Amino acid sequence: LKEKLLEEHTLEAVFSMPDELFVNSKVGVVTCIMVFKAHQPHPTNYETYFGYWKDDGFTKRKITGRANYFHNWESIKQNWINGYQSKNAVAGYSIKKNVSASDEWCAEAYMETDYSKLDKKEFEDVLKNFASFKFMNEAQE
Repeated sequence: LKEKLLEEHTLEAVFSMPDELFVNSKVGVVTCIMVFKAHQPHPTNYETYFGYWKDDGFTKRKITGRANYFHNWESIKQNWINGYQSKNAVAGYSIKKNVSASDEWCAEAYMETDYSKLDKKEFEDVLKNFASFKFMNEAQE
């Protein structure tokens, strides 16, 4: 399917969308948006824009579901639009990559981690949680 798509259309962009985007659907779905330029074969040297758009500012509440409680969606949306229009690579948010039908078509496969934002305490907490998880799961086996 991917080969046929690229033979006939150009993969312009792929956007990884927020987790639990369809929270009230009772289906766990990882969502992305793919933008194609129709009826123009994908050039072999074309750089597709990948956006990691996981944070839309919406928060989930038990009764009302996902909503824009902090009123920051408009500015986030504008950043997403500006990012797509400029197609600039921004560490942790977007990247441009030459892809083919045999490659992954998701931002997570190509994103570079900005280690300058790594917080020591948060890192230690993640390691502790992982160690606890491993210990508890090995004890049950």
